[in-house]
Amino acid sequence: MGYRSGPRRQKTAILLAIAASGLTLGATLLTPPLATAQPRPLSPSSYSFTSTNPLQDYLLGAGDVLFIEVVNLPPSVTNQRQFTVNLDGSVTLPLAGRVIVGGLTLPQAEQVILNAYSQVMRFPAVTVTLQTPRPMKILVAGEVSRPGSYVVPFTSVSASAAGIGLLSGGLTWPRLSQVLAQSGGITQEADIRSIEIRRQLGNGQTAVTKINLWEMIQSGDASQDITLRSDDVIVVPKAKEVNAAEAIRVASATFSPQVIRVQVVGEVLRPGLVEVPANATLTQGIGAAGGFNVQRANMSRVTLVRLNRDGTVSRRRIPFSLAAQPNANNNPVLQEGDVIVVERSGLTQVGDAIGNALRPIGALGTLGVFLNLVNVFD
Repeated sequence: MGYRSGPRRQKTAILLAIAASGLTLGATLLTPPLATAQPRPLSPSSYSFTSTNPLQDYLLGAGDVLFIEVVNLPPSVTNQRQFTVNLDGSVTLPLAGRVIVGGLTLPQAEQVILNAYSQVMRFPAVTVTLQTPRPMKILVAGEVSRPGSYVVPFTSVSASAAGIGLLSGGLTWPRLSQVLAQSGGITQEADIRSIEIRRQLGNGQTAVTKINLWEMIQSGDASQDITLRSDDVIVVPKAKEVNAAEAIRVASATFSPQVIRVQVVGEVLRPGLVEVPANATLTQGIGAAGGFNVQRANMSRVTLVRLNRDGTVSRRRIPFSLAAQPNANNNPVLQEGDVIVVERSGLTQVGDAIGNALRPIGALGTLGVFLNLVNVFD
């Protein structure tokens, strides 16, 4: 009798310990920790900006909502499946506790969570998917109308266009052209053949690629319009030389501003601030202000004043011709904030000078007539 009571008491103690830990006989406990492989970091040399599965390289961060499914969790454990990544990059999981996933890709996060559950369960199976991504923040610098940091919305797509990497709710990743348009579009001095995209890989390294959007305009190569990730940096360099014909074609692209505003002052019919298409030339700017005041304007020479992005001001006297094709010499493409000055003709200047000289005499003559009238009434 006493021989049997010892094992029974041991079995009862084990059952009580299992119940106290929240596990049931249906779940298998792990006594020694299992050795599992650590997630391999991405390297710039092996990284592809045109991955067929964008979710493979998405780096998790605060605000991401994850759907985490763990097979073999005992029934007594909460059935919560959705978890939001906290500000410190962690998620708090049933049984496994606090696990850091910030800065990891989904496959890496899945491995780390599997490692955590391997400490408390035998043979766990873990699946991690991105339920709702956090708002995307992208920095745009260089030759765009409004450089700065932008919160970029995800793009809605139809079910027929769904592919690998599609997010919940029919959303997909924003593209480069969309972000450039959100930043006000590129300037006329932008070098769209060498746009640089910088992307953090989560291991202290940065992957960099060059994008040629001119190829997309010329041949319809949509692969140049890559999808972006949160915290990407876009750098649009300044072109060494601007081709007027190319500038007009680029201005019609979706990533260029639709209209620009310029000032037209001097001898035009409607001087002031005017809006013109982004690919407008000097001729069109004058036309938007009603055209020359033909009786007073010097129609053979126009002054163009431009505030450069480095803070300097350039002033050019342009030999103007209404018949000139778009070119940098006598019919340049306009930029946002340009000032067009239409000067007076030489004959008008002489006439205005004579008028100014005679104005005091005219005033005295008028005063003499007034005094004569007073004498008459006296």
